Amino acid sequence: MMKSTLIYIQDALCGWCYGMSPVMQQLYKEHKQDYNFVVLSGGMIRGSNVKPISGMADYIRQASRQLEQVTGVKQTQAYHEQILDRGTYVSDSEPPAIALLILKEKFPEKQIPLAAAIQNLHFVEGKDLNEVETYLPVVRQFKASEEEFKKKFSDKDYADLARQEFELVEKWGIRGFPAVVVETGEKLYMVAQGYQPYDQLTKTLERIQQEAAASK
Repeated sequence: MMKSTLIYIQDALCGWCYGMSPVMQQLYKEHKQDYNFVVLSGGMIRGSNVKPISGMADYIRQASRQLEQVTGVKQTQAYHEQILDRGTYVSDSEPPAIALLILKEKFPEKQIPLAAAIQNLHFVEGKDLNEVETYLPVVRQFKASEEEFKKKFSDKDYADLARQEFELVEKWGIRGFPAVVVETGEKLYMVAQGYQPYDQLTKTLERIQQEAAASK
């Protein structure tokens, strides 16, 4: 029997995706034998919206309180000091999407931990995701080639692939992140739009699998 594909749609700059990351990592750990896990980048901030974070910093600070209450995940002091307080970080979803594309091409079965590692660089360590050097600890952690990663990071083909991924997500009508979709047979099922705790997410997945089995 073919495994269903679980598609996690996130953005490296999305705070609620950072909040959802532990949920997705638990799901991956406990159900990787049941699903093929795929991560798509949503392209939350691109085009004319690419600008210094200073304009959004106050909003993010306020939202971080609710994020912590709902998900239990904290945006660290390093993130607040290095990213929000400085205010010079240019928010752009494309560079981390490119980084994830390069790594998931190399490690297709590790897309959930790769996405989490990239988000942690930003929200835990307060790193600039526009800089290729930022990703090198993750490249080393997963035992990939630094030289190859650097070359691909500036390759126009990977920027084009990232934009194609954004367009696919948009075509599906998904404009808010995180989102979870399951592909069973030739059908796509929306599992979650927005943050969901683990128990709720697994119940929804079970129901969808039952519905899909009944419709065969």
